[in-house]
Amino acid sequence: MIGLRSMKIGVVSDTHRNKEYLLKAVNWLQKRNKIAMLFHLGDDYEDVMALTETYIEVVQVPGIYDERYKDGSLPAKTIETVQGLGILLVHSYEKDITREDTLRSNIILYGHTHRAELRLEDGLLYMNPGHLKGPLDKNIPPSFGLLDIQDRGVNATIFNLDFKPLHSMELLRSENRLYKI
Repeated sequence: MIGLRSMKIGVVSDTHRNKEYLLKAVNWLQKRNKIAMLFHLGDDYEDVMALTETYIEVVQVPGIYDERYKDGSLPAKTIETVQGLGILLVHSYEKDITREDTLRSNIILYGHTHRAELRLEDGLLYMNPGHLKGPLDKNIPPSFGLLDIQDRGVNATIFNLDFKPLHSMELLRSENRLYKI
């Protein structure tokens, strides 16, 4: 898809102190895809400290097991606006998303289940990048995501740690919704 402007964002979740897998994914996203920023969807919040030398801008939310999530000292969600699209970041889809959030967002990013998912529902893109916890967790191999946000569309892809695409979706933008091509 050709757009006038493009912003690429890496999406990771559930690293659970596996900084090796986190660095492997982020290094590839930076070198191969030239990401401008990284969204980390929790568990564990401090894992992003391993990225200090990558000089990547990180936006993150805590996981549900983080004490700061439990006591409310860290917000459970954040909405980022990227090229006019509202992107909601949460850790738990079940616990953290309200109806109001879906009305204010175009893309909803979440983790917690460790199961990669990419779906379009009622004009909203839902992405769970999976996990980077270890070689297998809950019998699921590790994975991570890439969003390519353009003037006229959005490309979303989930990759395994061999950098092969597992799921992808190419979408067109309207004023307030996304549509499959």
